[in-house]
Amino acid sequence: MGWEIERRFLVRVPEKRWPRPEEGHHLKQGYVRHGDPSVRIRTGEPRGPVLTCKSGTGIKRSEVEVVVTEEVAAALFQAAGDEVLEKIRFPIGPWTLDRFLGDLDGLALMEIELEAEDEALPAYPPDLRVMREVTDDKRFVSGRLAALEPEERRKLVRKAYKEGEE
Repeated sequence: MGWEIERRFLVRVPEKRWPRPEEGHHLKQGYVRHGDPSVRIRTGEPRGPVLTCKSGTGIKRSEVEVVVTEEVAAALFQAAGDEVLEKIRFPIGPWTLDRFLGDLDGLALMEIELEAEDEALPAYPPDLRVMREVTDDKRFVSGRLAALEPEERRKLVRKAYKEGEE
């Protein structure tokens, strides 16, 4: 079992500053189980379909990942049902920027994986507006986002950015 030390931020990206979609990885994630632990299948990574089990909350969580076959991935997506989300992931220096698609269109989260919980953050990428850190905000955990009904997803996106403007 390994550990993931990660911080996440809600960001606003001017439309003209988004990288071209082909510069990122189109990821599809299905949640067989959300909560603690979460069990996720993801396609779109260069290494192939990845099954991930994460446990814990906050910046440091336990994480186990294994690359699986396309057949296993298909079966796990079937088990996930409607609890699926899609996004385009862009690497920007040490940061990762996710542009969500579908009912979560408009949601942009930036994250960074760290070596230690108290590690200083590098400078934010230029042209992005960091609204706030959402590492500990359960509303922005991917498994929870996937579990929302379509209208709840759209409402969350509107509310998140409205809150950020206040």
